[in-house]
Amino acid sequence: MQMSELLEQGIELMLAGMLTVFFFLCVLIISINFFALILSKKDKEISAPEQNSMEDMNTNHIRIIKEIGNRI
Repeated sequence: MQMSELLEQGIELMLAGMLTVFFFLCVLIISINFFALILSKKDKEISAPEQNSMEDMNTNHIRIIKEIGNRI
């Protein structure tokens, strides 16, 4: 094997690897955006009572954190 053949095979391998990574990253970005779109639609469907319970939970957490801070 000559040096030019080795270089040609090395470049082909490099390009194949780079293209594989590029396509994988494209699929990953598309799938992340797709799932974000699906989850944002489900997030909008949360009813008012569930949101109120979440607010109550947050106020309870804040109160507990303040009390722990006072005892320390």
